[in-house]
Amino acid sequence: MKESSEWRMLCARGGWVRVFRPADSTVVYMRLRGTGEAPKQRLNVHTVVMDNDAPISTHVWRYVPFQAVEDTVNTILTHPLWEGLWDDFRDSLDEEPLRLDQLEQLFGTPEEIASLDGPNPVISKGMVVLGGSPDPGEEPPPLERPERITDAFLTDLARTYRWLVASGDTAPAASIAKQTGAPVATVRRWVVNARQRGILPPGRPGRAG
Repeated sequence: MKESSEWRMLCARGGWVRVFRPADSTVVYMRLRGTGEAPKQRLNVHTVVMDNDAPISTHVWRYVPFQAVEDTVNTILTHPLWEGLWDDFRDSLDEEPLRLDQLEQLFGTPEEIASLDGPNPVISKGMVVLGGSPDPGEEPPPLERPERITDAFLTDLARTYRWLVASGDTAPAASIAKQTGAPVATVRRWVVNARQRGILPPGRPGRAG
């Protein structure tokens, strides 16, 4: 993701993410919410609060990694290794923090935040450090082309699809097509079917995950 190495992301309850750029101490708070009724639907940025010592210009806004934050959070929360984080992240708050002082209190002191810094997602104090892509874990067994589409097959498909995305594969449907011998268009129909059944979360046009 563009400029991903320049930003640090910290996730807290209520769907809030703190995005920090060490180079100039820019801090952006984003609240992510689902857009549909299906469980574990894709989360998107709905609220933004920004703090910067310098005036906030269009140039500053241009490099705020909105898409990267959304993609990283959704990849983490749907990854089997961190399946339990979804409810913790979406857990409602007694009071919606919208002022800077409320958001700072939600994420903790600078010392507490610094203690959570690390290269991989880490659970601590009800928060998750999002410092990079998750370890994809063990590779799932190769998929075989099914005689008929079942929930069991779509579950295996979803596991493989997520593993490929977490491994950095930008064309997971093509990779699954090679495994199964099915046309890429057929694999994409399987993926759509899995999304419709809630086995995979809704995706965005042109996005692998």
